[in-house]
Amino acid sequence: MTDRRPKRLAIPDLDQIALDYLARFATSRKRVEDMLSRRIRKSAHFHGDDPAPLLAAIPAVIAKLERHRFLDDTAFAGMKAASLTRRGTSKRQIGAKLAQLGIAPETRGAAIDSLAEEFGNADEAAAIAYAKRRRLGRYRARHIAGEQRVEQAKRDLAAMARAGFSFELAKRVLGSGVNIDTEDPPE
Repeated sequence: MTDRRPKRLAIPDLDQIALDYLARFATSRKRVEDMLSRRIRKSAHFHGDDPAPLLAAIPAVIAKLERHRFLDDTAFAGMKAASLTRRGTSKRQIGAKLAQLGIAPETRGAAIDSLAEEFGNADEAAAIAYAKRRRLGRYRARHIAGEQRVEQAKRDLAAMARAGFSFELAKRVLGSGVNIDTEDPPE
């Protein structure tokens, strides 16, 4: 079994570590900063070094990556928002996911606003993609009739609500034709 001791890091190593990470993952500035910080702390802890000089070098490494356009939060946010929309993620959840990835609020807003150029009504496109992927409502493989139809329509609407879509949008996309408001309450 190989020994997994962390390498003793020096400031010139940080550029290559960041480039290797960016070669594997499209990511945000914050994620690269966090990764470098973790690697530095792990190395410093193992070798008994002071992590402060290496941690102080992180902003210079990030600035160099941004200057050479290896790291661009605006492009990453736009790509991630479009990808999530195609997958069936609501605008609300896209904003939360971008925030989790460390994207600044104004960049998040610009990325979500730019979805209209590609998708028109992005929330409707995402809701349709979500319903197709989960096989909800009219996208179900088999037809359900009778009492089960009303119950299934409620479950489908609940799934759409949990995914972050509005009630009206979910009803329109699912197109079940079932009026769940007129159902008799159970006795």
